[in-house]
Amino acid sequence: MKNKTLELNQIKSLEKLLEEQRNEILSNGKTLLVDFSTSEDDLKDEVDLALSDIEQGMKMRLGTREALYFKKVEEALLRMQQGEYGQCVECSAQIGYRRLQARPTAELCIDCKEAAERNETLNAEGRKHKSLGQTLNFKS
Repeated sequence: MKNKTLELNQIKSLEKLLEEQRNEILSNGKTLLVDFSTSEDDLKDEVDLALSDIEQGMKMRLGTREALYFKKVEEALLRMQQGEYGQCVECSAQIGYRRLQARPTAELCIDCKEAAERNETLNAEGRKHKSLGQTLNFKS
């Protein structure tokens, strides 16, 4: 069995937690339906329009965040079915039970996660938001 350090009751406990999180996401419906409609009363002036835009942006971010976390939960449950849950995807070391309790979707052991975070901090590209893209230099 690949989950050497995780006992069966620990795996079942984490599986139950993941399934509860998955059901909660599905029941609140943020990932499936976000209401972007606005009433005409909300668009009376520029301030109302700006507030409506901010609210819609927030709804989109929350919906996206929920969708991404739902995907991580599904991947964790799949790894569980395949007997690979609790195993670091980088170094194949076991991820500790306490870490999995705190972050049941964890794919990296604490050492690999800390190394990845150090790399992001040291790397100039890691500090720049990924959606900004690359800077193009044009020669005159």
